[in-house]
Amino acid sequence: MHQSRKFTLIMSAVLGIIILIVLLVKLGGSLKGPESIAFDEAGKRFLISNTRGKSIVSMSLNGKYDSFVSRGFKAPRGIIAKGNMLYVADESQVHIIEIDKAKIIQSIPVEGAKLLNDIALDKLGLVYVTDTIANCVFIINPVNKTVDKIVSPLFNAPNGIVYDMPRDQMFIVGFSKQASVLSLSTKDRSVTTFMDSIYSQLDGIAIDDLGRIYFSSWDQDMIVVIPQEQNRFEAKFKDITDAADMFYYLPNNELIVPLHTKNKVIRIPIN
Repeated sequence: MHQSRKFTLIMSAVLGIIILIVLLVKLGGSLKGPESIAFDEAGKRFLISNTRGKSIVSMSLNGKYDSFVSRGFKAPRGIIAKGNMLYVADESQVHIIEIDKAKIIQSIPVEGAKLLNDIALDKLGLVYVTDTIANCVFIINPVNKTVDKIVSPLFNAPNGIVYDMPRDQMFIVGFSKQASVLSLSTKDRSVTTFMDSIYSQLDGIAIDDLGRIYFSSWDQDMIVVIPQEQNRFEAKFKDITDAADMFYYLPNNELIVPLHTKNKVIRIPIN
């Protein structure tokens, strides 16, 4: 083979490999069914569960996306960070990722799980995970890997969950008609109704630094606010379609909201 032709073929092959790598990186950092958001304090970036992309994507403070962990998942949904650890609810197991190494270091199977959804941590480090299809909440001890199952007649497709530290309880909303905001005590694990509502198909829930509670309704296409007085609902943010597990970002006083079916993340300033 002529030397110039051989060189051309080699360069074409190298260029093809480079293009493939670029495409893979781009795809790895794209959003496909964003569901939940956590914040990596050390890396100063948001981490986003990419349900249909079967991955976790990072987003910089200025909105640039990149691949974080792209292997080892079936359909990651709820995520939450604590220190250097990221906890991920993935169908029937919970993964623990070492953030600085971007590596799954442990996977805890949850017997009886059907669709693990949102996830929260209490002050003791116990992991609470809703299961929308199994209609329950699982409580996992990541140290000894024990799993407890919490059931209640009040549960109706439990979806979003968030920890209310001052009162040592979990707030839970369900993906159902006229879903109530429920309270799960982290002390005695009793489940009670915190507030009834007229809103349906509730997904994400968050609490800001003033104690205001926010939850998203897929049926009404809005984010509803329970003010500090906790005596009413305010349909404050409207025309927001399929908002999933939002995250309250204190430094900017804003909600970081994944729009699951639109494959995008929006940022909503809070007054």
